[in-house]
Amino acid sequence: IIYESAMAMVGVEASDSIAVGDSLHHDIKGANAAGIQSAFTTGGIHATELGLDSFGQVADISSVKALAAKYDAYPTYVLPAFAW
Repeated sequence: IIYESAMAMVGVEASDSIAVGDSLHHDIKGANAAGIQSAFTTGGIHATELGLDSFGQVADISSVKALAAKYDAYPTYVLPAFAW
C-alpha cells in the first residue's frame, strides 16, 4: 500500500516507477503487489542468507533465485549494493 500511496502523492503511474530495497519480504514483495519494477540490493539484510561477507560482493544468481522463491518476491533487477 505504501508504493500506491507514494505514486498517488507524486502523480506517477506504476510504469514510471521503480522500488529499490534490500528486503525481499517488504520492499520487493510490495513492489510486486503494486505492479512496479524493483531493484533488489543483495548486500543488505539478506547478505548473510546469500553468503556475502563484504560490501559490493556479487551474490550467486542461483542463491538469489532460491531466496526470492522462499519469500515469493521477485525482483526485476539485482544489484550488489546501492550507494549515493
